Amino acid sequence: MNILSSGSIAMDVVLNSSALPEDDGFALIEKEKMQPGGSSSNVAVSAAGFGMGACQVGKVGNDEMGKRFIQSLEEDGVSPKYMITKENGVTMHTYIVTAPQGKHTIFANLGDCMQDFTHHELPEEILDDIDIYYTDMFSPEVSLYLAQESVRRGKKMMLNMQAVISFMELCGVSLQQFEKALECCSVLVGGRAAYSDLFGERVGDDVEAQLRYAVQHYQIEDGAICTLGSKGAVWYDGNDFIYSEGYSVDPVDTTGAGDCFNGGIMYAFYEKGMSRRESLKFANGAAAIKCLKPGPRSIATEAQVCDFENSKDQNWNF
Repeated sequence: MNILSSGSIAMDVVLNSSALPEDDGFALIEKEKMQPGGSSSNVAVSAAGFGMGACQVGKVGNDEMGKRFIQSLEEDGVSPKYMITKENGVTMHTYIVTAPQGKHTIFANLGDCMQDFTHHELPEEILDDIDIYYTDMFSPEVSLYLAQESVRRGKKMMLNMQAVISFMELCGVSLQQFEKALECCSVLVGGRAAYSDLFGERVGDDVEAQLRYAVQHYQIEDGAICTLGSKGAVWYDGNDFIYSEGYSVDPVDTTGAGDCFNGGIMYAFYEKGMSRRESLKFANGAAAIKCLKPGPRSIATEAQVCDFENSKDQNWNF
């Protein structure tokens, strides 16, 4: 199956620190490195690693970061044929500060490309060979257009609540746009904080109530998933709640774990036809493998995830 991914794309400046300091505190930077990231492209790379055809759509500057980002897609098995370059543009980039035990914090510089991107710049054939459209709704005008077109053309659509809606609004994604995307999605994925931020005032703080509300209110065909970090994930399919435990690992870097989870879900559920329970287990394995690797991206094969799931020692050296 082929996926098209849109949303957050960035170059990441990763700073490995001795600790995340308190206010007015200090910490030592032990290593720093620039590497490609962005949740949307991380998902595309994860899916490509499992053997899915993956294309990335987005807009970057013709600066050094933009050139390196497009090159990285090709190196990681993702087609950049729908990537657009803005003359004299500033590519979105982030500063990711990591610390021991997988702790991290992220600062984002949005640049001037992501919000300057409209659907009029897209080719008409962009969805012709696509089976699944994935978005986290950054570059909101393009993302919503593609979501609505995916529904019109009978494609599957995964919507990821990558961040709480209050932060997404700061990045130019309106609540109205996000709710229109919710009406289009086949499956919704988000963390505990994202569900609470969006649905807490409507149905309270119970995660099952929030998932039930999302699926019923927006008529989400394949259900809603809440990721629970190291505790695993839960999937509400419209009738039942399916829980899957996470894996106990000593994390090196948790950045991008949720992106690998999403790539795993698309591959397991849509490509391989696994049950929801099996798909959650597989996606949790993909996320755990990412936690054992430094950096925001991870490429793992189906065989590696299955071997990891069946191993007694799950703190592998990848």
